[in-house]
Amino acid sequence: MGSMRYNRITSVANQHIRDAVQIREKRAKFRHDAFLIEGPHVLEMAVNSGAGILTVFVGEAFISKKDHQGFLRRMARAAGEVFEVTEQVLGRITDTESPQGIAAVVSYQMQKLTEIALQKPPFIVVIDSIQDPGNLGTIIRTADAAGADAVVLLPGTCDAFMPKTIRSTAGSIFNIPVVASDADALVDWLRERNIALAVTAGDAEEVIYHADLSGPLAMAFGNEARGMSIRLRKSAGTVLRIPIFGKAESLNVATAAAICLYEIVRQRQE
Repeated sequence: MGSMRYNRITSVANQHIRDAVQIREKRAKFRHDAFLIEGPHVLEMAVNSGAGILTVFVGEAFISKKDHQGFLRRMARAAGEVFEVTEQVLGRITDTESPQGIAAVVSYQMQKLTEIALQKPPFIVVIDSIQDPGNLGTIIRTADAAGADAVVLLPGTCDAFMPKTIRSTAGSIFNIPVVASDADALVDWLRERNIALAVTAGDAEEVIYHADLSGPLAMAFGNEARGMSIRLRKSAGTVLRIPIFGKAESLNVATAAAICLYEIVRQRQE
């Protein structure tokens, strides 16, 4: 076990384990105020961001490695509680085929639109009914990399705090505000702040590279199959498409988002 000692849990019926599973599955009282993360990299990013680490569960094999001891000491200082668990118990907590040896419950309070700290010019990413957690997590990661102010999730979007989404963000969930809103509230909020709304659509006339994206902007991305909702498209001042030069019918939405967000970055760098 190395130089540190932890309270040990060997039963999946333990209340701490049952709570962690409920949090992972987003049931009951835990739905909005905590979520589960897995792996040392994401946990390190959570600690560095100042997130509240409530409980850490560490597997026997992870504890046994000497080069993990410094990391575990940092986690012990940051967390409310640290438990050593059997590999069977760790497998019950996590939802991956090959757990990374450590998982944690993190407290989280989702911000409101009015709490977003806007840069000049503002740069917002809007997600409209994207269903795939891998796509959502990748867009959050790209928005973080591109320096966006926030990611706004509209109704119909999958849960940003399910484990697969969290893994796809590669820790960026702790770097950029993720905000929930309905379309009407978002449109009003953007209008009050003179932030233009741009959406993407395959049938749009204007190509993204020809549009001026250097001003205050919210860039929206729609459902993988249906595209942008009628409500958001009607509210948009600009409808853009990414040109396709080969035979592909369309682009994956996360890929499209990366192209659009970095076109915004390119224009602002100039």
